Amino acid sequence: MTTCRVCGDHIGAPTYDVPAPALTSMMTLLDVPTRVFVCAACGHAQSDDIPDIQAFYDTGYRISLTSENHDQIFAVASDGTITYRTDHQAALALRLLDLPEGASILDYGAAKAVTLRKMTAARSDLRPHVFDVSSDYVSAWQGWVPKQAQAVYAAPEAWRATFDAVMSHFVIEHVADPVAFMRDVRELLRPDGTFLFSIPDVAGNPGDMAVVDHLNHFSEASIAQALASAGFQLQVIDKASFPGAFFVVARRAEALAEASAPSAAAAGAAKEARDICAFWDQASEKLNDGAERYAKRKVAIYGAGFYGSWIYGRIGEAVDVVAFLDRNENMKGATHFGIPVLSPEELPEEAEALFIGLNPLKARAAIAAQPWLQRAGLDHVWL
Repeated sequence: MTTCRVCGDHIGAPTYDVPAPALTSMMTLLDVPTRVFVCAACGHAQSDDIPDIQAFYDTGYRISLTSENHDQIFAVASDGTITYRTDHQAALALRLLDLPEGASILDYGAAKAVTLRKMTAARSDLRPHVFDVSSDYVSAWQGWVPKQAQAVYAAPEAWRATFDAVMSHFVIEHVADPVAFMRDVRELLRPDGTFLFSIPDVAGNPGDMAVVDHLNHFSEASIAQALASAGFQLQVIDKASFPGAFFVVARRAEALAEASAPSAAAAGAAKEARDICAFWDQASEKLNDGAERYAKRKVAIYGAGFYGSWIYGRIGEAVDVVAFLDRNENMKGATHFGIPVLSPEELPEEAEALFIGLNPLKARAAIAAQPWLQRAGLDHVWL
């Protein structure tokens, strides 16, 4: 029995339960099982707390510190032009926030605050502030965020009720008490201040359900419930502008709200979460079959992100993985789990099979668009 992090309802047995090791969003392994609990009352899905969570985010979760220009691909145009994630996030945040001249804005859980930096490059009138629970990122803030506008571990008391806007990109899925997190943000906003946050949309990106350090897997119903409980009025849930993610805008309200009764939307979200958990059980069976079929033979994995890493964690000891294939230019010359990362055009001739580590909602179209992956005799193994 566990308690829902959003509405406080009791949840029985986990819907998804697989033994250790578990894969994190940083593509590292933890010696813990992956378990997902689905709340029928509000449509929220959640995973177990990870061990020593404060130390994990203080010293172990070193997002984008591997290189100065580290970023993730958001989209690739038909002419090959690449749009990176932080560029898209910055443009989307500026549009959704519609900030007044000279607005004071806080990036809460900022990491390197690349999105905020790009926003201030486009809007030099903005007054940027940054906060994170790790000191690892302080060097990335120097030179463009004033020292008095930086905070680590705790937001200064003087910041209370001072910000026109607070934004938090892909943070709330990691926190053990998301409603308390939102209430902390509310205290930092001026009356009628705006809160913008982005979180994974597990329905648009089913891989999120298996990420062990993503403790929360939100639905539209549980987003609305969490915000109301934290003292916000929901304005926008945009799930079209960034496929696989929700971009949410809310305004500070005058009072907190009570938990609402279960709704049809919550019931639908709970069913969808259970269906996604069932998909991952089926994917495990397909990988087991593929690993048996190509035992000790040479294969490649398409995708060096979460899906590809999840595949490797389940087949890496059974087959001979000769390469990861990835389109991200920032990964050129890199290795992943000690295996070279190559561009898709460099698929090794000796690979007899290609395990597809992409979002299954998009994978077949992405592979079909690359003729060099349609080589005669090359088997495709899908999730």
